[in-house]
Amino acid sequence: MKKLTVLLLALAMLCTCFALAACGDDGDTSSADSSAASTESSASGASSATSTASSAASSASSAASSAASSEASSEASSATSSEAAAPTEKPLWLTHYNNGTVEGSGVVYNETDTAGGWWLHVAFKPVDGEDGVYEIAEITNGIADGSAAVVAVPEGGFVYALNTGNNYTSTGGINYTSTSCNNMIADAQTWKVGDKFTFTGIDLEDFTEVPTSTEGTDWYDPSYVCTATYTKVG
Repeated sequence: MKKLTVLLLALAMLCTCFALAACGDDGDTSSADSSAASTESSASGASSATSTASSAASSASSAASSAASSEASSEASSATSSEAAAPTEKPLWLTHYNNGTVEGSGVVYNETDTAGGWWLHVAFKPVDGEDGVYEIAEITNGIADGSAAVVAVPEGGFVYALNTGNNYTSTGGINYTSTSCNNMIADAQTWKVGDKFTFTGIDLEDFTEVPTSTEGTDWYDPSYVCTATYTKVG
């Protein structure tokens, strides 16, 4: 009976040891599984961080590229605008000095403006501190209705007057109209008080030398050429 009791006790102890060992194995497995999961999670976090950093770098690169493109476009647009705004030299119709009796002409006065009501009168005054630059001080325009008044010649400046003229060929007379004169009138009718100009070909010393490359040809002749020019500078 004692031997049976001892044997049972030994068997019970052995079972207990096996049970404890099994629990230990489960704990180790759980710990290992937990560690593996933790490692996998860390790896996933690292991968996500790398992806986020890559995305941020890509966005920054895109933004920088966009800014550079925008700046280049702005500079190109500015350059184009600057080129478009560059002053342009244009033909000036000038056929006489101090003579308001000629039709279809362009006349410069440094004395008294004697052009009549059917003329466009523009008074130019010199601009202080800007050599060779003249500013419009006054305009009267009677091209359409003959209502223009003469204007005073500014000190140090001049008056420029234009008249379209008439075509008298139907009665055997002269055609005083010309494309050059009409184009000049169309341009001058866009001018405003305060506009600034430079000129070439105007004899501002003696007011006698007419700018033409066809001397001996009348101003109303279709072959007449005026070599004077003007440039609007402000």
